Amino acid sequence: MQTFNIYLLRHGKVQGRPALYGHTDVSVDAQLQQLIYASLMASDIDFGQVVTSPLKRCADLALLLEQSVECYPVSINNEFKEMNFGVYDGVAFDQLTEQWPLLEKFWHHPQQNPLPQAEPLDEFYQRVIQGWRSLVEFTQHDTLVICHGGTIRMILAHLLGLDWSNPALFSVMQIANQSLTHIKMTVSDQRYLQVCSIGSPLKLV
Repeated sequence: MQTFNIYLLRHGKVQGRPALYGHTDVSVDAQLQQLIYASLMASDIDFGQVVTSPLKRCADLALLLEQSVECYPVSINNEFKEMNFGVYDGVAFDQLTEQWPLLEKFWHHPQQNPLPQAEPLDEFYQRVIQGWRSLVEFTQHDTLVICHGGTIRMILAHLLGLDWSNPALFSVMQIANQSLTHIKMTVSDQRYLQVCSIGSPLKLV
């Protein structure tokens, strides 16, 4: 019997005006990335490999880890990207005043009110869970996954048997920037997964 830990780390706060940042490739301030990196190195979590979303708000941190003295092996997983919010992706909210009623409908019932040209919520869920199942099947090390708030919520919905279309996953479940969600996996005759913590803040040093 083997036990592995998987840590889902939401990236740091991005640069830019408030907006829906999905596939828009915005950055985290370099100084903040360094603080997150230093905090990971000073923390008591242990991991042997890193999996990252390809978006630079995640991948830049993975690069710091890859180039560190410890030289963590890094793999990129496109399935762990944030949801694509279509034509409103990356557009500042103060430029969407006329679209606010549609945005409110989306926030209250995202599955029934998709945004223009956006990735449907069910397809987002299926994409993320396909990547998650592959990770769980082949993981042989404690693993740090650097990804996004929406991605983590879909994984938790899957593990906890929750309705992935429930808007409360986004409005009630708090997954803050640079927070860790800890999943423990025990491998014996099959894989047993436990959610140990959700959205625990990473203490910046």
